[in-house]
Amino acid sequence: AVKNWFEGKNGPNGENLVELVRHSDEVLEALLWMADREDILAAKLLVDARDNLVEMLEIIDQLQSDNSDADPPKG
Repeated sequence: AVKNWFEGKNGPNGENLVELVRHSDEVLEALLWMADREDILAAKLLVDARDNLVEMLEIIDQLQSDNSDADPPKG
């Protein structure tokens, strides 16, 4: 089926598109953009950015915790 899509013989049906969107953020973002739903796309990207920030803060907290356990306080 995918080979036919790439060759332009036929495209995915609705069920195929839903499966692609279910497994690919890039496909979801492209679909929202093509559907002129930048508002929903922007909301999704904000949630993604927030999730990434939370993950980075958790890593920083863990690194600080590891450092404070390993090194005696200076001063």
